[in-house]
Amino acid sequence: MKQLFFFLGMISLISCGGPKAFYDYDEKMDFEQCQNFSYYSDLKSGLSELDEERLVRSLSKSLMDEGYQQSENSDFRINFYAEFYEEHNNNTIGVGVGSGGGVVRGGISGGIPIGGTKQFISLTIEFTNALNDELFWQAVVESKFNKELSPQKREEAFLDIAKKALENFPPEK
Repeated sequence: MKQLFFFLGMISLISCGGPKAFYDYDEKMDFEQCQNFSYYSDLKSGLSELDEERLVRSLSKSLMDEGYQQSENSDFRINFYAEFYEEHNNNTIGVGVGSGGGVVRGGISGGIPIGGTKQFISLTIEFTNALNDELFWQAVVESKFNKELSPQKREEAFLDIAKKALENFPPEK
């Protein structure tokens, strides 16, 4: 029984990981040229205005912590957009009834669903060259995201997402 609880505990720890990020970039880009950033003025992010401001603050803080400067005369511009989706929990508890005695054999089994749906955000962050507007770096971050979080918890969630997205910027060649 102890082994079962240990196994279930390990599965829950593994499955409860934080944000996951996927990256892509232009190998020809000289990332040394990227020192100053700005945001597109016409963002259509799919986020509420308040969440959009939270994400801008989080991205700006994370970039400035790494030595980049926010400037009107920028080397690169940032665009981002989000999609929200839900996943149904496919975990079930199995229930079975059976008979094995005598000649008559039979059984019934079924699954009782546990848990409910989980809410996720898929956030795409794009960096484009300010001179020619060409995309040179992109991160897609997927994370659990409860839309009913308090403003402070939302700020923390967006900061975690921003940090995860920027783990690979600039990319190591």
